[in-house]
Amino acid sequence: MKILWTIVILTVLYTTPMLAQYSLSGDSILKKAMQGAERYNGLVEKYKADVYMRSYIQTIKKNSLYKYTHLIPNFILHDPNSDEVLIETISKLKYDYPKSYVQDIKYVTGTLTKKGDINMIPFNFLHINIYGETSNEDSFFMPLRFSTSRYYTYKLTNSYCQNDTTYYTFEYSPIYKNTKLIKGTFVIESGSWRVTQFTGEGIDLISDFSFEMTMGNSMISRYLPENIIIFHSSNFLGNVVGSRHLAIISYSEANLRQTKDKDQSLNLSDQYKVRLDSVPVYDDSTFWKSKRPIPLQAVENDILKNYELKKDEAVRKRQNGDTTTINKAKQLAQRIALSSNYDYKSTRITYSGLLNPLLIGYSSIDGVTYRQELGFDIGLKWDQTINMDAYVGYLFRRKELFCDITTRWNYNPAKLGSVYFAAGIGNPSYSSLFVDKIQESLQSEGLTFSDISVDFYKDYYFKLFNDIELVNGIIFGAGIDYHIRRGKSNSSKLLSAPIDESDKDINNMFGTRRTFVPSIRLEWTPQQYYRFEDRQKIYVRSSYPTFRFDIAHSFKNILGSSSVYNKFELDVSQNIETGLMKSFQYHVGAGLFTNQQTEYFADFSFFAKNNFPTNWDDGLGGGFNLLPREFYNASESYLQGHFMYETPFLLLRSIPHISKGVIGERLYISQLYTPRIKSYTELGYGIGNRVFNLAVFASFHKQNFRRVGIKAALEF
Repeated sequence: MKILWTIVILTVLYTTPMLAQYSLSGDSILKKAMQGAERYNGLVEKYKADVYMRSYIQTIKKNSLYKYTHLIPNFILHDPNSDEVLIETISKLKYDYPKSYVQDIKYVTGTLTKKGDINMIPFNFLHINIYGETSNEDSFFMPLRFSTSRYYTYKLTNSYCQNDTTYYTFEYSPIYKNTKLIKGTFVIESGSWRVTQFTGEGIDLISDFSFEMTMGNSMISRYLPENIIIFHSSNFLGNVVGSRHLAIISYSEANLRQTKDKDQSLNLSDQYKVRLDSVPVYDDSTFWKSKRPIPLQAVENDILKNYELKKDEAVRKRQNGDTTTINKAKQLAQRIALSSNYDYKSTRITYSGLLNPLLIGYSSIDGVTYRQELGFDIGLKWDQTINMDAYVGYLFRRKELFCDITTRWNYNPAKLGSVYFAAGIGNPSYSSLFVDKIQESLQSEGLTFSDISVDFYKDYYFKLFNDIELVNGIIFGAGIDYHIRRGKSNSSKLLSAPIDESDKDINNMFGTRRTFVPSIRLEWTPQQYYRFEDRQKIYVRSSYPTFRFDIAHSFKNILGSSSVYNKFELDVSQNIETGLMKSFQYHVGAGLFTNQQTEYFADFSFFAKNNFPTNWDDGLGGGFNLLPREFYNASESYLQGHFMYETPFLLLRSIPHISKGVIGERLYISQLYTPRIKSYTELGYGIGNRVFNLAVFASFHKQNFRRVGIKAALEF
């Protein structure tokens, strides 16, 4: 009897925890899983791993446009000459807390081995931290954190017991369709409450993707993925391309992080870096047979065999001089439509392409804009470089041409030391003589700025400037600006207007003016994070504002200079992360001319029209979009502020078909005060993704509505 009672008691003690686990509600299990995610996020201090990755790409559907899609840079990984592609890579992956990933690609083989093709393999999926709030590149929200759970719904679909451990399978779905949200499943292990399997599906503008991750079971890989399968399907211009990427990760070293956070270095070198300076193609079949953790499938073997046959045939045709006119035409079309690189020894030449769509923009003020770019990069010893960059831009509505050629010697890359010389044609401007003496005449004669040619004075400039980093985050610059401004004789309306005897000198204001302006500039960013590429230091980000202070003085009688004045400008800018993938950016500034002893031109450095804007990562913000250009030079002082709020969820989140193509939405507010304008305001709303940015703006003078305009630009 005692033995029977002993068996009963032991059975109860053994089965009670299991029954308790089975009796847990889905909400309780989910809460424990999210608490576990809080612990496991950042648990790994560092690791090293060998990565084998195999990519299989298949063209499922194609039409006559398919053979031209490769002309779009970084678009879709595919081969326009074949319906099937196979690529294999072996790499070394190194991780350091919190987000430093270095992947050295050691071997490459397959039917596509160009650098541009290898760079389109989704290596970034190897870095996904399933316990984080977002994917490592902030592409989408992960579902295992309390902060992101409000965007998802969860359902416990299954539970099973294996090796005395209970596992729970959950489905998660987004509350609305958006490129920042995914759906899928995850499996939770009871007791540890870690994830053992994770799947996700997402959408993009022209593609869908999914991935499956299986976590390791050993002590070294318990919180890390060992097997990843990535599926990708793209539908573009009536063509459909699908791909499967298989990754197997073998960890040789992994250390858990100490509970006490170490002081984080400001040096962020190698974060998310895939090292592929040159493609290490290695086609030894015996080597790959020994290195593959999974043998090739029959279809994959056939792809390699057919590729070898085609390669031998191509060699035979080249030896016989059999090069078709079609191939030559394709090469010519690619050079015209895409940016091109030409390397010779230590020199690289880059050309934007004659008909590159990325160089076309549109705004309501300027109409269609178009530009061409040409660059020379010459490598020197000790990672010094000489860079020559030239561009020519044209505004079709105003029929105006702009150009610039800048030569920069990067003599101290580790300290951001560089000296540059620039020459070009800048923005047309008005002199102070026009602003002060003509404004009342304009009003009395019923004329406005728009009645006079906007290129009242054409600006030809020459600049010599030197920058050097004093300490991390502080850059000191000094240089000289020399301007030659030539008045035009096409202002007949103004010249024919009655002018008082006291204003006869106005007739002489259409000649040539020269200014010689030395200046110094100080830029300071507290706690500036940075990274190095070889010896070149590159600023990355900071949690504090960037302050820029510029002082300039114009000297008379140097190289024909006829102006004397002082100029002071202050600019402050910052990008503040306000939440998950949300940011608030601002840029405020002020400028003032003083000691104006002669005629001068109110050309400010931080308050100037940008005809080909690149502010705020081409989000079409950071400046005035509807302000008439003549008002940039119509006052001796200004006070401006620009503010942008960006979020993935704002107005379009409940519109499925539109939100699918939008990654971010933006709100803009810009404000300007000058003694001439008093109060000018612009309000805007914009959307963007990886292909384009589009924004609409409305302007107000004081409380009066002025106009509405749009701005658009392509990007890839």
